[in-house]
Amino acid sequence: MIRKTIKILDVVVDNLTNAGADERFSFLLSQKNQSIVTTPNTEIIMAAQDDVDFKEILNQKSKLNLPDAIGVIWAGRFLEISQPDGWLRFVYTPLLWLASLIFLPIFIRTAKEPAFEKVSGSDFIWSIARIAAKEKLKLFLLGGAPTIAERTALKLQTDIYGLKVSGVYSGRAEAVEEIVSAVNKSHADILLVAFGAPKQEKWLAENLKKTTAKVGVGLGGTFDFIAGTRQRAPRWMQIVGLEWLFRLVCEPKRIVRQLAIPKFMWSILVEKLSK
Repeated sequence: MIRKTIKILDVVVDNLTNAGADERFSFLLSQKNQSIVTTPNTEIIMAAQDDVDFKEILNQKSKLNLPDAIGVIWAGRFLEISQPDGWLRFVYTPLLWLASLIFLPIFIRTAKEPAFEKVSGSDFIWSIARIAAKEKLKLFLLGGAPTIAERTALKLQTDIYGLKVSGVYSGRAEAVEEIVSAVNKSHADILLVAFGAPKQEKWLAENLKKTTAKVGVGLGGTFDFIAGTRQRAPRWMQIVGLEWLFRLVCEPKRIVRQLAIPKFMWSILVEKLSK
């Protein structure tokens, strides 16, 4: 299966739709080699700018990098728009950049290339569950606060007929031997990890090979949404790119992390002008 990707601030992101993500995931499950799946959003892409090891995992070790933010879709399409040569681009491009952000929903709909879609980890976990149930594969849920993995497993198995969650573990990421033993005893095929980025990606890069799992997926705070301990933004806020604002209102302490968003936007403009 040919993999189509683009680069955003030197981080590889897969150029695919939600349906294409399902197809790619199923393809990875059919391969002999183990695969890592990640969900780059604006925060992850910015974190990779200062973390060489993390960027190497995203660009070389991960076999599927899902565009997990409207900001990533915006950046991919903004970077593809042609601009004038010479000094005119220093007038035209910043104005276009500003307009594309102000009218983000319209820009996303009108700019068609690259033709990828937002594939949120919080949505994709349901695709994983459906594929696993259909193929009679087992899931293992790793991470989250105490009882969160268990509650997530219960919700997934309740809603997806035939799904088998063979194990959960909510302990520390540092308990590698204990985790690997639990995963292997469960004979899990798919390992879902919710340690938060970049810890989960680094854990998978170091330890997936020690497990029976065919695919390891970093899912951040997805378990919290499934378990119901955190509320997800209303659908309309997700569509217009304001999911970050909803989370900030619900969790004001996130403000430090979300400073990555304006930095990301500015970095995209700088990259565009440098071309």
